[in-house]
Amino acid sequence: MDNKTKKTRWRLNVFDIVIIAVVLIAAAALLYFWRASGKSTTATAGTRQVHYTIELSDMLDSATATIQPGDTILDSTKKFVMGTVVSVTTGPTVTPEKNLNTGDTVLSEVPGKVTATITLVTDCSVSESEIKAASGYLIRVGEEVAAAGPGYAGKGYIVAIERGDLT
Repeated sequence: MDNKTKKTRWRLNVFDIVIIAVVLIAAAALLYFWRASGKSTTATAGTRQVHYTIELSDMLDSATATIQPGDTILDSTKKFVMGTVVSVTTGPTVTPEKNLNTGDTVLSEVPGKVTATITLVTDCSVSESEIKAASGYLIRVGEEVAAAGPGYAGKGYIVAIERGDLT
């Protein structure tokens, strides 16, 4: 007696063809929608000149004196160009402190420290969800910045954004 075991070969049937067709159609639809979503965000994006204001606090007075219009400011952590200085104003650094007599919170000056309010201008790509500088730097109000210029550096926040006309 022969105990030959027959190996069954896989044969393509109608059910297998339907499954393969469904998988290919789903992959094609996913690819189509993925490409269409990428085109829609770039289609709504435009290039604009954006003015925005950063506030660098707790700086030394000698450091703020070196900030000049025309300076290029860099993000000191990611090395992106943030923009060009348009104007700069300085004032005393203030901090909220509790008045122990009345219990109120009052603003008091920090001796020897100055806050620099710097207005920057840069070309940006503007979409519905974000403003991104040409260098790739993302601009959002409230975002913490670590800015560096020629001979000075400071930490602070983006406090205001002004959009220009579409170019």
